[in-house]
Amino acid sequence: MILTQSGGFILGNLAKLLGWIMNGIYNLFSNMGFISIALSIIVFTIVVRLLMFPLSIRSTRSSWIQRYLQPEFTKINKKYKGKKDSNSILAMQKETGDLKKKYGIKTSAGCLTALIQLPIFLSLYNVIQNIPAYVDKIRALYQPIADAIMKFGNTAEKLSKFVTDNGITRVSVPAELTTNSVIDVLAKCSGDNLDKLATIYNSPEVVNAIADNKADIVASNDFILGINLSEAPGWAWSWALIIPLAAFLFQFLSMKVAPNISTGDAQQDQQMKSMRRFMMIMPVMSFFVTIGVPAGLGLYWAVSALMSVVITLATNFHYSHADMEAITEKARLKAERKRERQMARNGGKEKKGFLERMQEAATGKNESEQRAEDSAGMQKYGGARLKSYTSATVYKNDTEEKKNVQYKPGSLASKANALRDYYNKNEKE
Repeated sequence: MILTQSGGFILGNLAKLLGWIMNGIYNLFSNMGFISIALSIIVFTIVVRLLMFPLSIRSTRSSWIQRYLQPEFTKINKKYKGKKDSNSILAMQKETGDLKKKYGIKTSAGCLTALIQLPIFLSLYNVIQNIPAYVDKIRALYQPIADAIMKFGNTAEKLSKFVTDNGITRVSVPAELTTNSVIDVLAKCSGDNLDKLATIYNSPEVVNAIADNKADIVASNDFILGINLSEAPGWAWSWALIIPLAAFLFQFLSMKVAPNISTGDAQQDQQMKSMRRFMMIMPVMSFFVTIGVPAGLGLYWAVSALMSVVITLATNFHYSHADMEAITEKARLKAERKRERQMARNGGKEKKGFLERMQEAATGKNESEQRAEDSAGMQKYGGARLKSYTSATVYKNDTEEKKNVQYKPGSLASKANALRDYYNKNEKE
């Protein structure tokens, strides 16, 4: 059992899956003579981005279909321009939603891609922090050194002092050492630290174990310009700062090349603008995150952002030269077939959206009934003051006496009538 692996049902199992993939990629390249965790991380990142490509392309296609249908969305906006009453707003939202439903437009796939990235990032953080726990051949490099160290007494005290004296972070030395905990320390050591460790124990067995494996350990962890992927770049000047700067640059470019498509839906366009402004903090966040985590994780972030730039440019080029009329018609037919299948499963009834179900649950009426009631209430009592409020269902005509209508406790109508009765009582007194 490898004790240094991440725990937890979700992140732990996902880390094991990602570690298994990383182990396979590393073994593939090491068998070809390439001993490099960096190369494994780069190829792994490309694989992950390609696996998520169907989600990102679905979101991009929906955005371009909305752009093509912009005149239709504009017509709806013009139809209700200047109308601020709730009935008109609901009607506009209904027509806009129906148009999106007709063509199967869904922009949530882009959000789903971002959400999927988060657990992958957190799980990969555990994998890269404990590479020997997931990559067998890397573990085999540290095993002889750890076995030699475990033969000495007072090893926990010596290792703890060694970690403190050399400023090794993201690792703690337990009072009762195991081979795994020793490997945890060794995995955070640079080549110079391994040499210092050899002088501390001053044993031929430890010295020989370090000498036999040091070259391969350094080669596996080193990136360009001697960057150690197991160490965090930090704020001191070093070549390792290239990785946080690359993460910042590529994240910024991915924001800039993302298509700023106007859909004609004023509300959605405003939401998209707000989201784009918020997302512009991502490059800054990328820099600050990658400067404090192992450089290997920063490499994943930077390569992932670069892949995002490449994929966005490629898809934008494709759709800007594609036959959007044919793509839109194909989307309409696909959405129609999907609705027909849903209706067949639901006994001929069309599946309602979340907002529609919420509205019916709140009012106890279907959408057409609720609209008719709201319309009557708006026309009859739109200019009334709250203290004189009575729902339109209270009267059959303007002269009929008020009936004692009971409303659901806690509903808006019951609260409004309670407030009206309070005002009327005070006026009489």
